[in-house]
Amino acid sequence: MIRDRLRRWAHEARTGALEEQDSSQVRVYSAPWVVPGDDSPIRDGAVVFDTMGRVLACGSSREILNDFDWAQQAQMEGILLPGLVNAHSQFEIGPIPEHTGVIGLRNWLRKLREVRRETELLDPDSREALVRAGVQRSVAAGTAAVGDVTNTLRGVPAMAREGLYGVVFHEITGFSPRRAAKALAAAAVAKARIVPWPDGIRYLLAPHSPYSTSGSVIKELCHKAIEMGAVTTIRLAEGDEEWDLLESGKGAARSLVETIELWWDEFKPPGTDPVAYMEQLGALNEQVMLVHMTTATREMAQRASAANSPLVLCPRANQQVSGRLPPLVSFLEEGCRIALGTAAAANTPDQSILREAAELHTAFPEVPTMVLLRAATAGGGDALGLEGMGSLAPGCSPGLLHVPTHGPTTDDPCGWLLRAGTPDLSWLERAAPPGMAFSA
Repeated sequence: MIRDRLRRWAHEARTGALEEQDSSQVRVYSAPWVVPGDDSPIRDGAVVFDTMGRVLACGSSREILNDFDWAQQAQMEGILLPGLVNAHSQFEIGPIPEHTGVIGLRNWLRKLREVRRETELLDPDSREALVRAGVQRSVAAGTAAVGDVTNTLRGVPAMAREGLYGVVFHEITGFSPRRAAKALAAAAVAKARIVPWPDGIRYLLAPHSPYSTSGSVIKELCHKAIEMGAVTTIRLAEGDEEWDLLESGKGAARSLVETIELWWDEFKPPGTDPVAYMEQLGALNEQVMLVHMTTATREMAQRASAANSPLVLCPRANQQVSGRLPPLVSFLEEGCRIALGTAAAANTPDQSILREAAELHTAFPEVPTMVLLRAATAGGGDALGLEGMGSLAPGCSPGLLHVPTHGPTTDDPCGWLLRAGTPDLSWLERAAPPGMAFSA
């Protein structure tokens, strides 16, 4: 419905622009390559924006310039692409000093607790500066929209100031009913303090993970989002300890939960894998993003695909925490929806989604580069339910990035972007706020 409305608006806006031919209202950017985000790259392409940051047309330069020869024009060298989408960021957690090598999930959680405690000891101005620096790095890396997971909502003001849009997922932890109720009450208080709430940033409650949030709370929060037609998120299949927790609840699994001081003696292991557990709760759904999925099996990929659940992969964080990558090829062969995230700055200080895609390209060279670029752009917008983000389709407002290639025109723009690692890029158009359809 939203996509159809965008198409209708784009058709009407293009018709009006062609009739009025007001060059002050329309800008045309052309380049040797345009990567639309949700379609094949366009050689000698062009894209048209209005002054509100919305796409009027995207296609070959010959057709676009023929229709819009009266508009403002900018011929760029290199590659044009939409703003990137980071489906799993965490701006409130800064870098971990002296963090090298594989750390393991339990040790990682301990480190995060230490960082949180140190952050709380900072004065408010220093905390704000730390968060804002992470948001600024994300924007500088070409990010137009994020799915930011948070316990404190500290990233919201910085996101609003820097023009970074998307969804803020307020994570809820607690195995016992008392802990969960306390977390929900604290979340409500934190949300009420931000007045007015910024345009272009949606707010959703989200369960943290099966090893930190009770099944009843996972079920409640996911069902609430599903009923609203909104999107929520959960970290799933992060490590072997999580499997042990769900299958037996003993040994390393209990130690994992005790690391974050959340163990509840009445917890009863469901005896299933993480995806089957979500299915038992009625929480495996196209509106519930499954983040990480590092230890997923082919069978779990099949279940996720059947439910049309988006999978958000954070490869560099996964490498540091568990020393392995999610089974990307299995996910793609089973037809899963794929998006990318950076996780916390503790894992990826540069907050670059292109670097995440490049990591997967190195590990899985058989995967088409266009598939990985789509995951970094339109795939993230799709997973977050942000119509108009990550795509240069008419009616969208994703922002526009320019990446100079500094040499002869490449024959493989997607591959060039991934092999470049951290290419120079600049904003030609900033993204406009997505619609505020849902908040819970």
